Amino acid sequence: MLNVDIIGQLVPNPLTMIVQLCSTFVLFFLAKIFLWPSVKKFLDARTEKMQSDLNATETAKQEALADREKASLELSSAAGKAEEIVSAAVKQAKDEKASILAQADKEANAAKKRAHEQIEAERAEMIQGMQREMVEVALAAAGKLIGEKNPEVLDAQAIDMFVKEAGAHGE
Repeated sequence: MLNVDIIGQLVPNPLTMIVQLCSTFVLFFLAKIFLWPSVKKFLDARTEKMQSDLNATETAKQEALADREKASLELSSAAGKAEEIVSAAVKQAKDEKASILAQADKEANAAKKRAHEQIEAERAEMIQGMQREMVEVALAAAGKLIGEKNPEVLDAQAIDMFVKEAGAHGE
């Protein structure tokens, strides 16, 4: 059978324990003297770097917010200018429309007036033509009834007066 000293294995030797504690203390002391300043310098540099990065980030954030506000103001300004341009274009279009309509009204009224004048002239000419024909028909009828054509001038004047009076009563 195997003979193993379990208690000797579980409980450490006091001399070994003291040597290990002393060597750990020496290592700790040497590390504190030689390594700690370098580690502290490294940690301080790292802290400063992190702080400068945080400051740069905060500055960039503030600049971004300022740029955002500036862009928002420019956008609203551009929207206002666009609205002014559109309203000016609409006003100009309305003015142009009114001008075109006024010009069309003038032209329509002038055309209407010319047409009315032309109709009146044609009507007057037609009335004169009808009066002449009536005079001629009356003279011809009177000449056939009387059988003479000598007093035509007197008859023409009398019939002409009659037609004018009849025309004046008819209008």
